[in-house]
Amino acid sequence: MTQLIDESSARGVSTDLPRQIKAVADRAVAEGLGRSSYAAMISQFRSPE
Repeated sequence: MTQLIDESSARGVSTDLPRQIKAVADRAVAEGLGRSSYAAMISQFRSPE
């Protein structure tokens, strides 16, 4: 995701959505879901930051 953010930024493309997705993924990893699939991030959408 970081590479997508960097490349988007370098090309003048908005990085808002990739940054939001990365934040959700980072929270999931912090909760121990790092080895799970992206589907495990659904729990992150249910809990506020």
